[in-house]
Amino acid sequence: MSSKAEKQQRSSGRGSVRANQSGGTEQAAVATQEQGNALAVSEREPQAELSKEEPEPRLEGPQTQSEESVEPEADVKPLFLSRAVLTGLADAVWTQEHDAVLEHFAQDPTESILTIFIDPCFGLKLELGMPVQTQKQLVYFIRQVPVPITPENFEATVQFGTVRGPYIPALLRLLSGVFAPQIFANTAWPESIRNHFASHLHRFLACLTDTRYKLEGHTVLYIPAEAMNMKPEVVVKDKELVQRLETSMIHWTRQIKEVLSAQETVETGDNLGPLEEIEFWRNRCMDLSGISKQLVKKGVKHIESILHLAKSSYLAPFVKLAQQIQDGSRQAQSNLTFLSILKEPYQELAFMKPKDISSKLPKLISLIRIIWVNSPHYNTRERLTSLFRKMSNEIIRLCCHAISLDRIFEGYVSSSKADLQGCIFCCHAWKDHYLQAVQMHTEFSSRGWVLDQTSIFAQVDAFVQRCKDLIEVCDCQYHFARWEDGKQGPLPCFFGAQGPQITRNLLEIEDIFHKNLQMLRAARGGILDVKNTSWHEDYNKFRAGMKDLEVMTQNLITSAFELVRDVEHGVLLLDTFHRLAAREAIKRTYDKKAVDLYMLFNSELSLVNRERNKKWPYLEPYMAQYSGQARWVHILRRRVDRVMTCLAGAHFLPHIGTGEESVHTYQQMVQAIDELVRKTFQEWTSTLDKDCIRRLDTPLLRISQEKAGMLDVNFDKYGSHLAPSLYFNSHLLASLFILLSLSYTTICLLSAFYFFFFLSLPTPHPVQWLTPVIPVLWEADRGGHLISAKNPTKISQAWWQKPIVSTREGEVRGSLEPGRQRLQ
Repeated sequence: MSSKAEKQQRSSGRGSVRANQSGGTEQAAVATQEQGNALAVSEREPQAELSKEEPEPRLEGPQTQSEESVEPEADVKPLFLSRAVLTGLADAVWTQEHDAVLEHFAQDPTESILTIFIDPCFGLKLELGMPVQTQKQLVYFIRQVPVPITPENFEATVQFGTVRGPYIPALLRLLSGVFAPQIFANTAWPESIRNHFASHLHRFLACLTDTRYKLEGHTVLYIPAEAMNMKPEVVVKDKELVQRLETSMIHWTRQIKEVLSAQETVETGDNLGPLEEIEFWRNRCMDLSGISKQLVKKGVKHIESILHLAKSSYLAPFVKLAQQIQDGSRQAQSNLTFLSILKEPYQELAFMKPKDISSKLPKLISLIRIIWVNSPHYNTRERLTSLFRKMSNEIIRLCCHAISLDRIFEGYVSSSKADLQGCIFCCHAWKDHYLQAVQMHTEFSSRGWVLDQTSIFAQVDAFVQRCKDLIEVCDCQYHFARWEDGKQGPLPCFFGAQGPQITRNLLEIEDIFHKNLQMLRAARGGILDVKNTSWHEDYNKFRAGMKDLEVMTQNLITSAFELVRDVEHGVLLLDTFHRLAAREAIKRTYDKKAVDLYMLFNSELSLVNRERNKKWPYLEPYMAQYSGQARWVHILRRRVDRVMTCLAGAHFLPHIGTGEESVHTYQQMVQAIDELVRKTFQEWTSTLDKDCIRRLDTPLLRISQEKAGMLDVNFDKYGSHLAPSLYFNSHLLASLFILLSLSYTTICLLSAFYFFFFLSLPTPHPVQWLTPVIPVLWEADRGGHLISAKNPTKISQAWWQKPIVSTREGEVRGSLEPGRQRLQ
């Protein structure tokens, strides 16, 4: 009968526990069961003697069942499922996998815990242990004795329950609502054990209460319920109870001290902004107001009266701190009122770009000065310096949001540099506006500006330097990898036999650069975090790699210029490497090669000058004296003009002294050439007859009076001296070079034909009509009979029967008909 009654008592006790359990996860389950075990042990102590006289048969049950090889699955599964209280369990699908897990837990004594929960992704789950991820609800079964679980020993071996919600609030509700009232009301325990256990339970509940409400940003005093229904005169006589109440008051004192000293923590916060400062004072005001309300509660006053009668030494410090709480509450309310004027302006900054923030800064500084001048509590040097420092933190935070590290390292050089430069401009503007406010305040206010400027702008200066480092990273991508704005520029093409090798070297430099860039991207910590000291080490490694690439690039430029023999090719190479000239080390090599380029130009000028200074220049036999000399000088000028035009179009060439000297030498040479041409022209005109213009009226050809059908040359002998010069001054010089190789008679005849058809034919290329005549004239000239009875019609046939373009034969014949009529 005793064992049956004991079993009913345990069942009813566990049933009441299951009915009141709620909240928590695995920590709550373990802690709850440990407290429950202790309670169950204490309740069974009066029946210890009966247990000795009548041994429990249920411990022999598992051995008997194992000896008879009875399978417990069919009986154990309903025991587990009937005690599993879980939302959605009725609709869940139970599978063979769940049966296998449940059977393994029941049969394996080494498995200590089984949890059942519904995963939002995988549905019903049974795990031998606690779930890895936090669950809203779970059912736990804890094995207390390492034996297989059977229907006979289930109640004695398994502890179970349901946990819902966050684990700390669930544990606090369980202890405060279920276990603590039973423990404090239990009078069956020995006095020493009861006092010791109650003291530790009070400490645990005090810490648990403090932790639970600190998660929400509040401070709640734990009020022991042990002496609430007792008069102070009675409680004073119980020294152990008074000590436990003093322990609670000591904990209250520690909590209040933490609240009062919390302002020092927020003032030294490095990453907080003005909005966080406003939120802190709002929470502080609510927290202090809440503590003030708790201090006047009946339970706190009751404990104060008890400790007052007991003359406790802990009461006076607590009363003093309670008064400070009242003062701190009024101070927090005042500070919140003044700081609230900053809320809207700072909220506007959150939607602005860094380059647009500058216009809002003077107003913000003026608002801070208003707080400084009018606030009775927030006007100290430390708090104002902290507020300006938080303003610097806010500007840095806004700039960090505008910077995309992914775009920087993915090659968006132009846009990323614009964002970084906008952040630098914003930081400089913030510092400039601050210094202007300091100057105006010092000039017009009787109160000195005593804030710590170094502390305010220390992180701003560090952030500006970090932005400059990232700009250098962007420049390196542009210089060594041809990245511009998310796309790589075209690979330059190098001339000569070494061109492919130079291209391979350039690609090798790009590969090395990308490796260094990826190492920098994988740097430890936040790149934009100015407190990340590891950035300096990683960035220094990156810069060392860039110096090696600069040396490789200098060697590449030097090897590329080894095959340069003229200015045009040198200009092409300098244009290719121009983007690298922005780097100081490469710029020295670049400038040196520019000097070498101008030296090539000087060499060209020297050669031309040497040719120009020849007393008797070499002329072809068919060239006239004056026009040939002028043409020769003109060719020399075109030679230097071509080079100078190439240099003048090279806008990327550096401005150096050697280049200016070369340009000055060129200008002097051009002036000398022009002067020589004018002198030659004057000498030629001095040899002309004054009436030479009238000689142009004389016809060049005439119909022979002696031989019918023949032509006679009527070319003036004086004009023969002028003809070559006329040809060289014409835009048809290229075709007439062929004619100049013929004899004098042929030249005279062709000259007549040229001028005749030039004046009569409406065509932009009249010299082309001489092309079919040249072979006939050449043949006639070699035979010595240009115009004779043997070839009276060869010339006319050449003109009328050999058009330049066969498809325009009819048009050509029509155009030549007027000239033929004139000759007749």
